[in-house]
Amino acid sequence: MAALDGVAKLQDAIGYKFKHTDAAEIAISHPGLKKGDKTLDRNFERLEFLGDRVLGLSLSYFLYERFPDDDEGDLAIRMATLASTDFLINLSKKTKIIDCFSIPRDFFVSDGKNSSSIADMFEAVLGAVFLDSDFETAKEIVFRLWKEDVDNVIYKKKDSKSQLQEIAQAKYCKLPIYRLIKMVGEAHDPIFEIEVTACGTCAVGCGNSKKNAEHDAASKLIKKLEEIN
Repeated sequence: MAALDGVAKLQDAIGYKFKHTDAAEIAISHPGLKKGDKTLDRNFERLEFLGDRVLGLSLSYFLYERFPDDDEGDLAIRMATLASTDFLINLSKKTKIIDCFSIPRDFFVSDGKNSSSIADMFEAVLGAVFLDSDFETAKEIVFRLWKEDVDNVIYKKKDSKSQLQEIAQAKYCKLPIYRLIKMVGEAHDPIFEIEVTACGTCAVGCGNSKKNAEHDAASKLIKKLEEIN
């Protein structure tokens, strides 16, 4: 796809007409198309960096206004979901923005390699809009593209280990410590017991894998800490 044709399709998809197309052309051109072109790589990465910040501030403001009863933690969960790689890939497909991208022939969008680059290109597009106009314009595009999904997506809550880590670092600036107590059962069907220590307290969890036992221990310790406080 010629770069200008891609920009024309992009303008229709996002509802914005570029005054200058240079940044937009870089945003929709996968760096892998011109291997060895360090200038293209650098400019694309800079656009992605900028677009990530534009998206973050736009979504933060959108969620702050849309959910006045949410606390900081709830807003952070919504933010993490709406700015995630998976969400950006799915939104780029739904809005047909992905059809504007120039990507290598051996590039796979779904289960194959480099699918996260679609999210990177989406962010680069937002960076290009910001450079070509201003933050208010870029913010309005984010509002328009994300609006339909804000109330409908399933928000991914942080797992118990992540929650405990945040609690421990906030209170003591230290990470939780996990220790394997024992493993029982047959090799093909083991049960792990793991102890976690954080914030001067400990708890023991069980699971059919170390990972599941650690999550169970973290969940129990969080409950303990809530009761103490």
